[in-house]
Amino acid sequence: MATLTAVPVEEYLSTTYHPDMEYVDGQLLERHVGEHYHSLLQILIAGELQGRRRERRFRAFTEQRIRVSDKPRYRVPDLCVKALPYKITPVLECPDLAIEIVSPDDEPGELLDKIADYVAAGIPYIWVVDPYKRTLMEVVNGVIRRPSTTVLSTPLVGEFDFAPLFQELDEPAE
Repeated sequence: MATLTAVPVEEYLSTTYHPDMEYVDGQLLERHVGEHYHSLLQILIAGELQGRRRERRFRAFTEQRIRVSDKPRYRVPDLCVKALPYKITPVLECPDLAIEIVSPDDEPGELLDKIADYVAAGIPYIWVVDPYKRTLMEVVNGVIRRPSTTVLSTPLVGEFDFAPLFQELDEPAE
């Protein structure tokens, strides 16, 4: 992620960027977006979450700004989930789950920085999904682990099997 320029936090919060940017230590950070597998997996995960939202009483968001620190520091996860009820604000406060989908240009150090911000913000569940290697990583209450299956779960979302979604990525685009 390239650092573009320093801007006041008020300007960041009142500006719409396409695609949206993150705000870390007074700097705007570009996000890696727009690649085929990343985009397709994002919509597949969102669709699966959308199908369970009423029964499990949560809302799912794509590319929603969240505040991760009082510094000020804002991140934009690929997807996040918040239990109902919650206060509606332009910037979401502490979602219950943040989901990052790996892009080809993601640097491991930058991804770890983002995960550290999510942990520091108190987000109890973080999923990192790699659509290229078809792998998963989860962070539960600050502890990182690689599951031995394609199923992740949280009390709010329930069990979530990524195997069918990975299979859809392999379907021909005919």
